[in-house]
Amino acid sequence: MRDKYVAPDEFDLSDDDGLFVWYGEYPGAFPYRMQNDYDRSSELRDIDSCILENDHLKAVFIPGLGAKLWSLYDKESKKELLFENDIIRPCNLAVRNAWTAGGIEWNFGFRGHHPYTCDSVHTAETALEDGTPVLRFYWFERARACVVQMDCFLPEDSKVLYVRTRITNPQKFSVPVYWWTNIAVKREDGDRVIVPAKSYFTAEGVSVVKRDIAFGTNKDQTYPGNGIIAKDYFWKTSDDGPHFIAQLGKDGSGMFEASTGKLKGRKLFIWGDSEGGRKWQRYLTSDGKSGAYDEIQCGLAHTQYECIPMPPRTAWEFLECFGALRADNDKIFGDYDKATMEVFRVIDESVGFDHLEKLLSDTRNTSRNSAAKVIRRGDCFGALELLRRKKAGAISGLMCENLDFGEPDSAEAATWVSLLETGSAGIHDVNDVPESYMYQPEWTAILKKAVEGPDADNWYTVYLLGTSVYYDGQFDEAEKLFRRSLSLAENPWSYYCLALLSEERGRKEDAYRYIEKAYSLKNDDLSLAKEYVRILQCCGFDDRLSEVYNTLPSVVLSNNRCRLNLAISLARSGRIEEAESILYSEKDGYLLVPDIREGEESITKLWFEIQKKKGLSPDEAGDPPSEIDFRMFSRKNER
Repeated sequence: MRDKYVAPDEFDLSDDDGLFVWYGEYPGAFPYRMQNDYDRSSELRDIDSCILENDHLKAVFIPGLGAKLWSLYDKESKKELLFENDIIRPCNLAVRNAWTAGGIEWNFGFRGHHPYTCDSVHTAETALEDGTPVLRFYWFERARACVVQMDCFLPEDSKVLYVRTRITNPQKFSVPVYWWTNIAVKREDGDRVIVPAKSYFTAEGVSVVKRDIAFGTNKDQTYPGNGIIAKDYFWKTSDDGPHFIAQLGKDGSGMFEASTGKLKGRKLFIWGDSEGGRKWQRYLTSDGKSGAYDEIQCGLAHTQYECIPMPPRTAWEFLECFGALRADNDKIFGDYDKATMEVFRVIDESVGFDHLEKLLSDTRNTSRNSAAKVIRRGDCFGALELLRRKKAGAISGLMCENLDFGEPDSAEAATWVSLLETGSAGIHDVNDVPESYMYQPEWTAILKKAVEGPDADNWYTVYLLGTSVYYDGQFDEAEKLFRRSLSLAENPWSYYCLALLSEERGRKEDAYRYIEKAYSLKNDDLSLAKEYVRILQCCGFDDRLSEVYNTLPSVVLSNNRCRLNLAISLARSGRIEEAESILYSEKDGYLLVPDIREGEESITKLWFEIQKKKGLSPDEAGDPPSEIDFRMFSRKNER
């Protein structure tokens, strides 16, 4: 059973909370390829956008960034309602690495910033029955094999933007499902977040706990400015509603989100007022900007520590609205019950919670219409799944035939189309980077059939089956398949997977041996070279790394992720001056690693290691320079 759930021991919750903590956990990003080939340089370029606009609001979407709502401008107050980043600057926060801060993003699939956060989705134009223009975004999510469809519309006299979402599970079994709408709002001193709740869930160590909101204290969690460390607050809301969240400034104005009953969860995320939190906010925006913002969010589950089971052959639908809110600031910044009632009153009078439910029902036919004009294509995988289902004689009507996924005619789809049409993956050069991967029970079965038949001697098909089996946790079988692939044709990709498998099993010598072999076969691939350097450092082969480093291609020598790994190895070997020369070699004084991971403290720890090797105690060393302090809290500020 793919969605079998066993509750963890780390609970500090009551028996009426009903959380699926850690249900639906999904390791890594497979079958998606990583997006980590970027730097921090900036240049002006044109970006495709789609706009909905009336006399009250202007909404700007970016289809190439997963349909992110980049801007929501309120014409009445002449204010931007969101935190509108002034730069598209990828940083390593998403499941595939690259992610951009700001705006509103729509996270579906598994925990984390979703696979399409920096990728294109299908985009089309249609209309409601009364002629109101609709922007439709949709995609096929490969990890869950589900379809997401968002219909966005802004009626002529509306002061709110509506987003109607339909999620379809076309499979014969239930799947764990995750949805969170993340809304970035600019941080102002004294802001308050209003949501109908008296307590919240959060993580403390490895445990998920429930705590009462500390109303009236300097830790009152409804004031984002009170937080020192980066923190998630998942409000314990009622399943019965009402369902809304707002962040308001000292004058009682700000923005809100409200939804129909399906979206029960609400959350506040803060970066915190620590050196590391401030550093991260600067890091995500253009140089010299503070980037101070919070995120107010809403989801299907009550927390982001969980997915929820979606029944087979089922569609879930919900409607959200976003807009400006102007409330009585005396009530907002007084008693919290009164503040909540005030926000509820304003939303109900301007939009109406009953109206949201009715509008969801009234637009049901529109969501199923196929009279839409495609204006931008996403990837090929929805079309590929339709072809697979057609070949298998699957039940129709559940893959959203009203949506135009195009044809599976891209290079990414070619191998899989060949498997469907001929039973073989076709001929592949060992030097070519694999175009794509698939991860569904049906595709695993197709690959198995191929390697037992026409592709018994095809190194590439055996390799692809090995990746699928590896991701299922069948390590012994995966190792056999990768070795079989190598026996058919020596290739860097099977060696690389054996290196990862060995590293995961703690076999450091084997990991070193396999990654060295992989790199020797494909030394012109930057991603593989970065992994070569990383594995040597992580597995403790410091002397080998320093020995071979200067023999690597210039593109590797200049890569700051590789330079960081070298510096860590040098410091660990006691070669402090060399390590420090890397740490302080940048034009601005410090090593700048574009793809440093959220929560990663490797640069900060390198600085501490250097101070330690110099014989300085923690007190003597003090705190690291702010430009390399990526800790999510500073001990001197911790509460």
